[in-house]
Amino acid sequence: MGAAATAALAAVLAAGALPVAAQSAAPTPRGAEIFAGNCFACHGAQGQGVPGLAPALAGPLSPVLARPEGRGYVLRVLLHGLSGRIVSQGQTFVGAMPAQAALTDADLVALGTHLAGLNGQTGAPFDAAEVAAARAESPAPSHKALRELRARVMP
Repeated sequence: MGAAATAALAAVLAAGALPVAAQSAAPTPRGAEIFAGNCFACHGAQGQGVPGLAPALAGPLSPVLARPEGRGYVLRVLLHGLSGRIVSQGQTFVGAMPAQAALTDADLVALGTHLAGLNGQTGAPFDAAEVAAARAESPAPSHKALRELRARVMP
């Protein structure tokens, strides 16, 4: 993805093109089940992270999930994976997270909402429109573009 496409992705996300519903982001049993089957081996049972392997998802994502651009980032990482060097909470990780694009839209909604609940979000759960917008994006963002977006949305 070139600079223009990366800028376009950032503009779409920053403009709040992904709607946010006014409901609770309380974790759901389905979201917990998906997390247990796909995420906990690397990110820990409660999303606390595993030193040297994968960053924490509980805690650092809280301010990210409060903004449309951050929510879009999380969905795109779920859909397309992420590889390369990232820094989270002062710790450097170099690895690869596999894409979870085989999950249904409903499963991605449940998983995103579970992640929001792990981060104490009391705002909106993820919704089908957000997932559909992220899935329909063409071309798909590169891992480089996702790392650049991460640098903008992560605290």
